[in-house]
Amino acid sequence: MGVTNVCEGYVKGSVHCVICRLVPTVCKLKKVYSVWNGLLDVSHDYLLDDFITIGLRRSPEASAAGLCLLVECERKRKLKSERLKMDDGAFYRSDFYIGLSLAIISSFFIGGSFILKKKGLLRLASKGSMRAGQGGYAYLKEWLWWAGLISMGVGEAANFAAYAFAPATLVTPLGAMSVLVSAMLSTYFLNEKLNIHGKVGCVLCILGSTVMVIHAPQEEEVASLSVMAEKLKDPGFIIFAICIVVSAMILIIFVVPHYGQKNVLVYILICSVIGSLSVSCVKGLGIGIKDLFAGTAALKEPLFWALLVCLVICVSIQISYLNKALDIFNTSIVTPIYYVFFTTSVMVCSAILFKEWLRMSTDGVVGTVSGFLTIIMGIFLLHAFKDTTFSWDSLPLYLHGAPRGSTWKQSYIALSTHEILGGDMDKK
Repeated sequence: MGVTNVCEGYVKGSVHCVICRLVPTVCKLKKVYSVWNGLLDVSHDYLLDDFITIGLRRSPEASAAGLCLLVECERKRKLKSERLKMDDGAFYRSDFYIGLSLAIISSFFIGGSFILKKKGLLRLASKGSMRAGQGGYAYLKEWLWWAGLISMGVGEAANFAAYAFAPATLVTPLGAMSVLVSAMLSTYFLNEKLNIHGKVGCVLCILGSTVMVIHAPQEEEVASLSVMAEKLKDPGFIIFAICIVVSAMILIIFVVPHYGQKNVLVYILICSVIGSLSVSCVKGLGIGIKDLFAGTAALKEPLFWALLVCLVICVSIQISYLNKALDIFNTSIVTPIYYVFFTTSVMVCSAILFKEWLRMSTDGVVGTVSGFLTIIMGIFLLHAFKDTTFSWDSLPLYLHGAPRGSTWKQSYIALSTHEILGGDMDKK
């Protein structure tokens, strides 16, 4: 029996049988092995060397056939490994798009909730009922207000679920979309005019969000509570969490009594640094709930309940100090500053805890940061100039100067840095 016949008996129809046809003598077997070793990147050199050496002594034909079998097995092993990688990539991409969809849906529901609640409060005011700002609770009987509350609940639930599927680096900045939705819907349902600054801000928010979606990391390393527990034990995150808690305590105990009523940054810094921990808790709870639906006993994990308690404490502190900031300072000042500091804190915490940035290329990091900065500029234009009566009609007058006899004049007032950050104490 020839070498070719033996090989065809062992691996019938295999493309690797061509090897044997090219090896009329056994002395060329070693050369063929080295060629295929280079093509298939076989790592077990010593094993195949021993196999060929022993086989040459016993049966050259069996050695040739066995070599073809090994090559075929190696090829199948590599194909299987590549399929597993492709399946894992498809799984992570599906999770990414689910999280992205939930984050966008959340923005629409939360943005729409402000419009519904505002519409309900305006209806009550037109009826002469005592307003909420005066201590009234007539809004509890208004169905539009309840619709807004339900819409906000659905939006927050979707946002909560988004953290279980997509990186926090993506979900948190997309919260700016709710501001965009609210601003756009208010022009149609509340008859609030959106000036040029607001429209440009909306466009910038959309562009920035798009850039972040394109460059955000699509893979998640944390797939279960056990992995989350290992992440929380990382020395880098432990040091970060200690710094956050100590900083918040210093601000609350020493800084708030002296500067809380004077500088908007005090309350916002407390909300932002504590908020970074609350988002991490939400991320862990979301993973636990996902495990629960997958059949894992997540409720028996001590970490699940520890994260829940930590979340309640963090959210309580956030709500308390954010309400104080909104009560003392102008909303148009608090909202953009809070968004910037809160989102930055969350991205830093996410980078330390989940190390999402390590898996990103330089282009991805630059794109994510650029998208975030673009959103910041859009939010700033939406809020800082929302009371400026500047439209397309007044643009030619602004560029060329008002014509003689025109009554047009600038309708904005330049504010100093002190007035922007803390001087305007009476506006609410």
